[in-house]
Amino acid sequence: MTEVQNTTGARTMAARAAKYLLTAAIVAGAAFLLHRYIARMSWHDVRDAIERIPRWHVVGSIAATLVSWACLTAYDVFAMDTVAPGKVSLRMRIFSGFTTHAICNALGFHAITGTALRYRVLSTQGISAADVARVVGLVGFAVGMGFAAVTCIALLWEPSIAQGWGRWPGIVLIVLFVLLLRWLAGKHDELKVWKFSTPVPSARSAGAQIVIGVVEMIGATGAMYLLLPPDVAGSFIDFAPIYVGAILAGIVSNTPGGIGAFEALTLAAFPQEQRAQVLAALLAYRVIYGLGPLAVASLALGVFEMRRRVGASS
Repeated sequence: MTEVQNTTGARTMAARAAKYLLTAAIVAGAAFLLHRYIARMSWHDVRDAIERIPRWHVVGSIAATLVSWACLTAYDVFAMDTVAPGKVSLRMRIFSGFTTHAICNALGFHAITGTALRYRVLSTQGISAADVARVVGLVGFAVGMGFAAVTCIALLWEPSIAQGWGRWPGIVLIVLFVLLLRWLAGKHDELKVWKFSTPVPSARSAGAQIVIGVVEMIGATGAMYLLLPPDVAGSFIDFAPIYVGAILAGIVSNTPGGIGAFEALTLAAFPQEQRAQVLAALLAYRVIYGLGPLAVASLALGVFEMRRRVGASS
């Protein structure tokens, strides 16, 4: 028994070490690329590029951001309906979802910050820590399905992305989605993983979340795309894989908001003569998609805490 425990412990430590090494490698690579790219730029050119972003493009980026954040918030609404139906009002589900996603997007470490923030809000509604963990798991699963759905569409639309595999990877993803929905359509209302169990959404709910995931990614991609000059960005379909790849690199890097890795991969996708304009768009995107929702969520959470303390003292 002791030997088995030692073997399991060693494997766990090796897995953690590999994860930390991968994260360190991504962060170091991103820092090197950013330094290399930015050193070749003139900040005067970047400032001019920011000033040349059309105002209606900024308005469009804000609108796309609102669409994206509304979809992210919807994940929490669906998750709460699955885990604790009828226990939390729609207003509180929306509040918890929006503030959590906005703050986690800025701070990173979604599993930790997301769980803590949701528990802070939902515990006031009688939701237990175990149920909050289930909500976090279902939201993460929904986000993953959204990424997979967008990837599937991209692979089917542009088979060259698959590097010689054609549309087969996209077809495989469709088959997996169908199998998942068929399984959920059966008499399955709970999923058990080791000692942890969680309710699972219905096939209809899961299907709706897949669609929401596609809309969310289109909104998030559009928020960045609209800030780039048309002659730099190219078509939306061509830009979408760049954005999704940069987002995934940011997630894997575990840096707050994916900062560094996201910018480095995006800049790497464009030639040097266009990078000042791309960096200008990245800075504007960080303000609109990152800092804007963070400021609103922080203010809303501050008001929530003040009302909570006033209510507790009275």
